[in-house]
Amino acid sequence: MPSRVARSRRLRVVTYNVLHGGGGREDLINGVFDRLDADLIALQEASDLGLVERLADRLGMSVAVGEPSDPASRLNIVVLSRIPVHRTHNHRHSGMLRTHLEVEVRPHSKALPAIGLHVVHLAARFGERGNGETRRMRELAWVLDDIAGAPDQVPHLILGDFNAIAPGDVVEATTFFARLAELRRAGLVVRGDDGFDAPILRPDVEDPEYDARWRAVGINPHLDVGISRVPWVVGAVTARVPRHPVIDRALGLRIRRDSMAHLNALGYADCYRQMHDDSGYTCATWALVSRIDYLLADSLLSPRLLHCDVVGGVRHPDPEAADASDHLPVFADFRV
Repeated sequence: MPSRVARSRRLRVVTYNVLHGGGGREDLINGVFDRLDADLIALQEASDLGLVERLADRLGMSVAVGEPSDPASRLNIVVLSRIPVHRTHNHRHSGMLRTHLEVEVRPHSKALPAIGLHVVHLAARFGERGNGETRRMRELAWVLDDIAGAPDQVPHLILGDFNAIAPGDVVEATTFFARLAELRRAGLVVRGDDGFDAPILRPDVEDPEYDARWRAVGINPHLDVGISRVPWVVGAVTARVPRHPVIDRALGLRIRRDSMAHLNALGYADCYRQMHDDSGYTCATWALVSRIDYLLADSLLSPRLLHCDVVGGVRHPDPEAADASDHLPVFADFRV
C-alpha cells in the first residue's frame, strides 16, 4: 500500500510514452492525467505539440521540449512541470535516435531544494546486434556523460522508455506470439511486400467497419500504429508455440540486459522494484508482456521514495489507460 503522506509533502513524477503523439486518443490521455494529479510528467513520442500545449494548459503546467537527435524523427521528449523550472538542456547526440532531455526543478522544500530529471527514449532496434543492447548501451553512455557534466549535481532521476529488460524480469514471449497469431487470424495483421507481418493500412477517412474490427479483438483502433512489425518467418515459426512460463524463461535467457544491469551497478534504484516483486508490465497494452518503462533514482533521491506503481495495473486501476496508448504510465512519489 502507498505511504500516507500529505499531498503537500509528496512529489509525484510520471513517465508515459503516448505513442506517436497520441493521435485520436487525446481525451483518453487527458483523463489518465486528470486522475493522476502529477507534479512532473515525462512524455515520450510527443510528436503532436498542439496536444502537449493543450494538456499543459489543462493541468496548469509549464512545458520543456526536447527535439530528437535524428532530423528525420518527430518523436519529441517533453517534460511538463507544476514546479518552478530552474534549467533545461536538450542533449542531442549524433547517432542517437531520440534525445536526452534534462530538466532541473526547484520544489519549495528545504529537504529537497532541487531535483533533476533526465528523460530518455532509448532505441528499440531489437533486430540489431545484441537485440539492440549494443546501441542502447552507446546511447546510455552519452546520457551518463551528460549527467556527469551537469553544472549542478542534484538528486536526480533517469526515466522514460528504455526499451530494455531488467535482470530477473520475465518477458511473456509466448503470450506475445499468441496475440500476434490472433491478429493474423482476424486479418488485422498481414504479410507485406517487404516480408514483414504488419497491421493493415488505416483508411484515409473514418471507417466504422475498420474500427469495429479492432474493437472486436479488444484493441483501440487508434493504437494500430503501435502493433509490432515482425518478419513473416517469425510469425510462421511462432504461431503454434504454446503459452508456457518454462518456454518464456528459456527464451528470456537469450535477451541481453546490459543497460539495466549497468545502471543498477552504478547505484541507480529501480523505483518499481524497490516497492514490488511482481511483473509490473508496461508494454504493450494490446499484449501486456514486458516492463520497459522505468524511473531510476540516484542514491540521493532513492531514500525519499514513498511509492511507485503502474497506472492501469492491479494496485492502481485506471479504466482508460489500456486504450490511451500502447504503454501504461508509471509514477513514483517522493517525500519533499
